Amino acid sequence: MKIKKILSFLLAAVLLFGFSGCGNRTEDEENSPNPEMTENNELVIYHSSTSLSPMLMEITEKYSAETGKKVSSKLAGTDFLGEMKTNSAAIYIIDTHSDLSEWHSGGLFNDFLTDSSLSSVTDKIHSGLYYSADGIGNYGIPLVLEGYGYIFDREMISAIFGGENAGKLIDDLRTCSFTEFESFVSAVETWIASPSAAKIKIGENEYTFFAEKTGKAENLKGIFSLNSESTRAMEHLMSYALATKFRSRYDVMSVTEEAVSGMEKVFDAYARVLDFHTSHIAGTEGTLGRGEEFTGGDYNYSTSIDLLTRGNALFYPGGTSDTADFEKSAEGFSSNLDIIPMKLPLSDEEITVPGMTAEKLQSSIVIGSRYYIAINPKAEESAAKDARDFVSWLFGSEGGSNAFSGAFGAVPFNFEYVMGENPADSEGSSPADESGNAGQSAESSSAESGSPEGKSSQENNAAPENASPEENQTPEENPDMIGPINPSHNISNSLMSAVAEYYAAGNWIPDLSFALPADFAEKILGEGLSDFWGMENWADSDKKGLVERIIGGWKDRINKDNSAVG
Repeated sequence: MKIKKILSFLLAAVLLFGFSGCGNRTEDEENSPNPEMTENNELVIYHSSTSLSPMLMEITEKYSAETGKKVSSKLAGTDFLGEMKTNSAAIYIIDTHSDLSEWHSGGLFNDFLTDSSLSSVTDKIHSGLYYSADGIGNYGIPLVLEGYGYIFDREMISAIFGGENAGKLIDDLRTCSFTEFESFVSAVETWIASPSAAKIKIGENEYTFFAEKTGKAENLKGIFSLNSESTRAMEHLMSYALATKFRSRYDVMSVTEEAVSGMEKVFDAYARVLDFHTSHIAGTEGTLGRGEEFTGGDYNYSTSIDLLTRGNALFYPGGTSDTADFEKSAEGFSSNLDIIPMKLPLSDEEITVPGMTAEKLQSSIVIGSRYYIAINPKAEESAAKDARDFVSWLFGSEGGSNAFSGAFGAVPFNFEYVMGENPADSEGSSPADESGNAGQSAESSSAESGSPEGKSSQENNAAPENASPEENQTPEENPDMIGPINPSHNISNSLMSAVAEYYAAGNWIPDLSFALPADFAEKILGEGLSDFWGMENWADSDKKGLVERIIGGWKDRINKDNSAVG
């Protein structure tokens, strides 16, 4: 059944997606009185990112207006951890790039798994999103969910294959295997160089290219828009590799050397995809080769953004946090973005996580949260109550949902679909995209994308044997699934709408890469890959060397500093 999509697009909310930056402050900002801070506030929400400031200000103003309680947010200084240790702050927002273990050892985290006062809110946090230093507790409430995969412009797919085929093709790309995706990329690259009405089969469906380049496709030069200066996209891909062996971030952090050594085949697949990406780099004039053409050119972050917005590249490996920069590059561009999962050439034989399969892995995007709300267990009782009241309002009331949507326009952790009447008769529904995809209840899908809700991250995440048939259905299969549980959860753009669909349907894996040792991204992936970007051809021995570098580097860091990636 075709479901009408009713999602409002809040252009102002695109401010959210500047979150990928670390929120660096100028000297004047650090030394001047905070403009958000007023006297005699009962509750102050501390944070360390300038990107969060306007959204938090909007939310706190609405909370104060609705409840009559005084609350504000404050940008902390450069020593955020030290500042929290020396004052009586009750609530703060911590960045996943922070050293979680040091915050935990300082006694600054309330455990929401044992705090019944907020159970109506925190019981809805999926275990794959737990913020934990010991694998038992959950010390944070995800502020905003972000999705990672291959981002693309739906209009570009229409320009290559026709609008009537775009939705079905995108659905097939969401679930296809690496081999099918590899064939698709090669076919598109051939078509870019010499357009013709060629045909390609994905799954059970066959698609025909337009005989010539028209519309947006006229500017298409290559497939992947890559940044030679950053490994962030490669970290997102790493989450797929980690998801074959680990259920949670804690499992990654507590890994043994023996377990790392046993991941050779998984990292072989990872290296093969890196080879694949860098063999199909989009340039301004055509497909780039590796080596000096890529590393010696000006292929930085800004260029990689522009390559997608100008229509030079088909796919951008990245996340929703880049949306604001897409919009800066080309106003209005973010209104038609979509996302498909990254792919790894693996079979079920290489996957040991209960409940995880190669099919699920290739159909799932990575979802995580950059920022978490934490409550200080050392705070005064009255301040702690105010903090809990604010959290309950933000994630458990209509006013809070409206404020969240207005400020962020993003996916909250408690986003889920509700059973109801025919969507054509339901004013408040906001289900699928134009292709008819949407999702099921986040609660019913929990077994598919991590451990069951409210359980330790160390527990099995296999799907329950007695699950009812409805628990694995989509709205097309079950028309009674109509849209968000709370109609006031409005999503700001098509990319975040797609992330909401993956999340609600359970088609996601946790962002596990942040659980790798603190310098892993820089020293192992960063320095290691910079050597490989300069090699025009990768022999099998080169890929083997990269695998050995990953395994050896990780083993060297075990029992040292397994805090989050910085």
